[in-house]
Amino acid sequence: MKIRPIRVRKQPQTECNKCPIRDMALFQGVPLNRLDWTQKYRDQQLIVPPKATLYAEGSKPDYVYTLFNGWMAMYQTSRNGKRQILRFALPGDFLGFQADSNGVISHSVSAITESIVCAFPRGKLVELFKNQPMLALRLASMEARDMSLCQHHQSFRSSKDSHESIAFLLLELYHRTRMQMRHNFDPVTNTIDFPLTQEDIGDAVGLTNIHVNRVLKQFRKLGLIECRHRKLQILGEEKLAEIGEFDKSLITKGDYFVISER
Repeated sequence: MKIRPIRVRKQPQTECNKCPIRDMALFQGVPLNRLDWTQKYRDQQLIVPPKATLYAEGSKPDYVYTLFNGWMAMYQTSRNGKRQILRFALPGDFLGFQADSNGVISHSVSAITESIVCAFPRGKLVELFKNQPMLALRLASMEARDMSLCQHHQSFRSSKDSHESIAFLLLELYHRTRMQMRHNFDPVTNTIDFPLTQEDIGDAVGLTNIHVNRVLKQFRKLGLIECRHRKLQILGEEKLAEIGEFDKSLITKGDYFVISER
């Protein structure tokens, strides 16, 4: 399948002071009367088609990004070409900041669904943080939460079994989607939009497609989930959390430094 190119979103692009994801993004606490000033740091919004690469491991991206809409995957590629997904990005997540002192990025990011990102020139970050010092604290807290999730997944790869790893991942994404993509959550049925394939899940937890399929079938048989037609329904959250040793406070409490508007 031919992958469509990334393109600039047509005008009018979303204005920062009308942004529906601002309370989850880097600019969460910027006062409304300063959002026009903040927006001058955003260069443009880009549409990233499914499977398109926003930036590649080993490159020097000129931009950092806020994911405005869609699902993306952050991953590294081994010498034999195997993809290892570090985490899944959802709206509000900040991408591309994790470069070394030479500006080289250690991972790739590609779109799972058609996605929209807000692009900020990397060269303007120092000026941005100088003018809004609290944003540096906000970013540090966002990075700390994401690192904590990555550490959990790495730990599961080395010490947990397949049921624990997949249960944790499903609940992580379930609760993150409830927070970061509220319009994609049905509270009546406890269902979220879930565009991941078994290959995506396997690359995130270090398992083969066959093994992932086996575990998902077992979870269905136990009445814990339904996963079909790009939807995930959680039917037995308490039991699933017990299997995955999952604590939703990792997602819902204290993970972000909240800036108060002034």
